[in-house]
Amino acid sequence: MSGPVLLQGGGEFSPACLPMDAAFVREVGGPVVVTALAGAVGREYQTATHNGVRHYAATAAGVEVLAAPDVREDPAAAVAVLRRARMIVLPGGSPSRLLDALTTTAAGDVVLTLLAAGGALSGSSAGAMVLGAWTVLPERPGPEVRPGLGVVPGVLVLPHWSGGRPDWLAAIERGVPDDTLLLGLPEESGVVVRARTVAAVGVAPTRLLRQGRDLPVGESWELPVTHEEPR
Repeated sequence: MSGPVLLQGGGEFSPACLPMDAAFVREVGGPVVVTALAGAVGREYQTATHNGVRHYAATAAGVEVLAAPDVREDPAAAVAVLRRARMIVLPGGSPSRLLDALTTTAAGDVVLTLLAAGGALSGSSAGAMVLGAWTVLPERPGPEVRPGLGVVPGVLVLPHWSGGRPDWLAAIERGVPDDTLLLGLPEESGVVVRARTVAAVGVAPTRLLRQGRDLPVGESWELPVTHEEPR
């Protein structure tokens, strides 16, 4: 990876997220483009995207914040807006829907190109999950572990972390390499990933599940050096 990535556990666009998001926007600049592709086409996409625009408009004066059209409905218009971004925001929703959108439309290529050029990404809940090397898809009859988009190598995100999800953890232990860093991200909290360093931000510590310890806000952890850069 090249540019920084903010992975959040959920509760995006709440007042408690403003300091975390404002600090990231000050670091990376704009324009900021929101695209809620984890939501269903139509009202769900539009509502989540515009909620994100309102939230990010409050983080830093003078930074342009844009709503991208839904790439699943208007690919050309969506790509035109996404390509203007210095930072792309992927809110929560369905990780399956989001991963499908990013791997079957031009939006995924724009995301990878932006990051490679030094731009930034921010993903919350499903938006954080699919950016890792691996992701959990909460399908029926049970959760499935699949390769993620891979922009953050060697990482798997468990959002809304409060110490539970034994079904997810069982699926992870069966299907994810032992050297993968499992990040339990509480709501309104997360990590900023820069190169091979993850730094905890927000209101609560990040749980490093396989290390059996918390990463307090303001502290950092190094990713293993054996992981290759994303495709």
